[in-house]
Amino acid sequence: MVKLKHTYIQVQQNGKPSYGGNQAWGQDATMRKYGCGVIAGADLLLYLSLHKKYSFGTGEFPNKTDTGNIEEKAYENFVQGMRRRYFPVIPSLGMPWWMLVLGLNRYFWNNRIPLGASFGVRDRNLTKRIRAMLAHDIPIILAIGPNFPLPLKRHKLAFYEKRGEKYQEVCKTAAHFVTITGILGEWLEISSWGRPYYIRLQEYREYVRKHSCPLVSNIIYIRKRRITR
Repeated sequence: MVKLKHTYIQVQQNGKPSYGGNQAWGQDATMRKYGCGVIAGADLLLYLSLHKKYSFGTGEFPNKTDTGNIEEKAYENFVQGMRRRYFPVIPSLGMPWWMLVLGLNRYFWNNRIPLGASFGVRDRNLTKRIRAMLAHDIPIILAIGPNFPLPLKRHKLAFYEKRGEKYQEVCKTAAHFVTITGILGEWLEISSWGRPYYIRLQEYREYVRKHSCPLVSNIIYIRKRRITR
């Protein structure tokens, strides 16, 4: 299995550590319903700030506690700040992928971080790009786009939990951002709603091909770039 090199974001919730953030913790209905892009972008920047040597200079990033978790209030303040400055949510719509990419690149540019974000890779390169980013210890934001061209259709992608050696389907979703933290064979390990889940890679590809489109269902690819200014 290829995984991130460090423990993923943990926020103490009801006495237990989360697995990444959860939009349901938001203080307003818009965030709770449409804030998955904010969480994905904020968690990516938070992970990089904790484990990379780049200068994350806004002063807004919370520190880990002695137990390795992030305090809930500090995390909430951080997410609210990222939403205001870089990841705005459009009521009744959420955040299109291009706004999320724009917010990431604005942050990288403002802080002279030699990374650049773009949306989309060819299907034949999808696994290779995921493995490459994980090998460089960079989480991957995955867009499970809406149905396309008719977004009101109800086709969804299955999420699984690992129970022993077996994977059991527990829910389905669409029009949602998640974060890939590992890959094992045909399975993608992801963070969503503050919990670990798994996606079958072939099912994701079939969802994109049959019910969505690579223009809205794809990964945000992050790689090194030169600072020219």
